[in-house]
Amino acid sequence: MNDIAGIPYFVAEFDINGKLKAPVTLPADVDEVIVVSHGWNNNQADAESLYSALFRNFAAIGGAPRGKAAIVGVIWPSKRFDELVAASAASNGGGGAAGMGSKASKESDAMLVARLREMAKFFTSAEQKKTLKELEALIPDLEDKATARRAFVEKVRSLLDPGAANNEDSSKAFFTDDGAEIMDRLKIAEEDFDETVTGDDGGSASLPLGVGVVKPATGGAAGIFGFLSGIKAAAMNVLNFTTYYEMKSRAGKVGANGVAPLIDALPAHVKRIHLVGHSFGGRVVTSAAASSTTDRIASMSLLQTAFSHNGFSKEQKGFFRSVVDKQRVKGPIIVTHSVKDKAVGIAYPIASRLNGDTTSGLGDKNDKFGGLGRNGAQHMAAGEVNEGKLLATGGAYQFQPGVIFNLEANDLIPGHSDITSKEVAHAIRSAMS
Repeated sequence: MNDIAGIPYFVAEFDINGKLKAPVTLPADVDEVIVVSHGWNNNQADAESLYSALFRNFAAIGGAPRGKAAIVGVIWPSKRFDELVAASAASNGGGGAAGMGSKASKESDAMLVARLREMAKFFTSAEQKKTLKELEALIPDLEDKATARRAFVEKVRSLLDPGAANNEDSSKAFFTDDGAEIMDRLKIAEEDFDETVTGDDGGSASLPLGVGVVKPATGGAAGIFGFLSGIKAAAMNVLNFTTYYEMKSRAGKVGANGVAPLIDALPAHVKRIHLVGHSFGGRVVTSAAASSTTDRIASMSLLQTAFSHNGFSKEQKGFFRSVVDKQRVKGPIIVTHSVKDKAVGIAYPIASRLNGDTTSGLGDKNDKFGGLGRNGAQHMAAGEVNEGKLLATGGAYQFQPGVIFNLEANDLIPGHSDITSKEVAHAIRSAMS
């Protein structure tokens, strides 16, 4: 497509390491550029459908931008997956194969094999595919042999780049701790999640951050959890964390190595740049802001973003603290967050399990591993953040330069990908004013 509701649209497609595949050439009369990035669960068609829906509403509202605007849609190699949080049912006492029966154990094995074969769609090198086959061979021994559990985690680690590991999601622990111990930590029970995460509506068919729902092997009602046999539940959670980590790593590389140089190189007639990111796309554009050198970034809108709610915190040594300290965004940073965002609400509770945290009701603003799209920016110093709500389209925001605005959206954002409404578009436009 060449435009969205009359606003010129240009594609910026990046490879896995952030290399721009083709140059982006803007018309000479464009003086404002909106750079928007999709998240994990999008191919190009999905991403552009999201961009189109959001910016049709953006155009319909009117008002900002100040001058002649263009949209640059980032396309990066994320992958679609239907994933799950695998848990042992409380009624089984956390039981293993003996507690759930041989049929359940075989079903668990089959689910893990299917998951590994799905992963082969993006771990595509010959060596990676060989590793995935070796992981399949370990599945029958996981329940009874600690050596198999250690080997399973070691082989999974070999698929990943440890360079993206940090403390925001316990990924350092994933690369350093004993594999059998990690598997034990990732045995998750349903009662470990509070109802704002699990809800009582059975979850959704697919949660875009990388966790979702399958029909439980035990034949119970479908919900946010899949019930697997014993340690096989932990193995599934290891694989889920693997895909989460890989997409986190890709998002960071695309932002730092690709989008940052792109915005730095925009021609001089572009006076103001606005960054917009959804889900892991929030990591893409925040990485770009942190790594770029241009002083033209006028606003940043983070929509249900998938990184730590401590990401901007000085107290917590947030991974993106430099964005605040170096005033990389000259205008406001807006952050939508919703307790109904189950995708962000679950990924970080799983991460805390990697760190050995066994607290129940994980993921809220008091949890070290809560997500930005669930809770907004946390542990900020006085004057760095304002608390507010996502307003109706007629509402007036009091945004200020250099301040993060947490916009609670429990009533207006009922799910992770519900970010294309006129209310969201109005907040983005207001931040650009």
